[in-house]
Amino acid sequence: SRLVPRSSTAMLARIAVCWLGLAVGEETCRSPGECTDRRGQCVGDRIPVFVTGITGMLGSNIARALLEDPCKDVFGLVRWRSHMGNLAGLLGSLELVYGDVTDDYRMREIIGQIRPRYIYHFAAQAINSVSFASPKVTLDVNVHGCLSLVEAIRSAGLEKVCRIVFAGSSTAYGKTADTWDGKIPETAPLQPVSPYGVSKVSGEFLLKQYFYSHGIEVIVARFFIHVAPGGTDNLALQAFSRQVAMIEAGLVPPVLKHGNLATLRDTTDIRDSAPVVVKLGETGVPGEVYNVGTGHAWAMRDLLDAVLAQSKVKITLEQDPSKLRVYDEKVLLADNSKLRELTGWVPNPNMNGTIAAILNYWRQEVQLRYPPRSA
Repeated sequence: SRLVPRSSTAMLARIAVCWLGLAVGEETCRSPGECTDRRGQCVGDRIPVFVTGITGMLGSNIARALLEDPCKDVFGLVRWRSHMGNLAGLLGSLELVYGDVTDDYRMREIIGQIRPRYIYHFAAQAINSVSFASPKVTLDVNVHGCLSLVEAIRSAGLEKVCRIVFAGSSTAYGKTADTWDGKIPETAPLQPVSPYGVSKVSGEFLLKQYFYSHGIEVIVARFFIHVAPGGTDNLALQAFSRQVAMIEAGLVPPVLKHGNLATLRDTTDIRDSAPVVVKLGETGVPGEVYNVGTGHAWAMRDLLDAVLAQSKVKITLEQDPSKLRVYDEKVLLADNSKLRELTGWVPNPNMNGTIAAILNYWRQEVQLRYPPRSA
């Protein structure tokens, strides 16, 4: 198997050098077992990495960042009818494994075969608004999915080998966001106000319990709002862009329907943060939580105006009561100092560029979904 570690005196010497972070001859070593020569070819041990939710907007961009390292073998969990569009250009570079994160037997089988050193756990019912209508599904997937993974790790005897990066959420802060003065640190009280937020807090606590009790290293990345092409249209910026694309195509009247535009959200392009999240998995402190956000909040109205500014047609606005949430935090703003100090990350937001990419994505999607009828 290509995952069987190489064993030779030369390889042991290379790994020893990696521990020191030095270079010998033409080899440059960055971390234990992770070496490349000057041509960028891997000369160290292969590192198996497992990404759940790999077909999603977040997971697919994490996979792209992981594949920048020639020493990593990336495996992605997909369901049998998953759409592969977000993996365009990656399918020849990674290995897909089929299953569902809530299937305990299948997870034990997959983890036992891959024996990953890192797991980036992004599989989830990840739509906050949907969780109010489907709380049971949200809790089943988001909490049971965590349990399934850590029990699979224990079954494979990988407690001291495998490290999990869990995709947490800023919805964990919930009501705290409405009373907190300034940017929210990781130590702020967790007061979720949606079933989705509850599921993410529960997932965090469950994984930490397995760290405390069984030694499975867990790092929580608490994501504030993240966007990019390929996201679900249940999120505001995606929904705005999809509607504009539909209007431009003449499929609906030139009226964009929206919810609450008075909220402010820390919004990050996952293409900017993905390499940092990968680094977090390698350098983060087990048991710790790290906010992932820019530290800058955008008003929903400003984001909508920026989308409209790139529209090809004139559009009017209309508030849709069905798009108003039962509870909607007024401001969610990340204190990202802990992550920046660990990784050196300097967020590089380009919201107009991000909006242009998302809008073009939806223009293409609309063309595919609603092709012109032949005469």
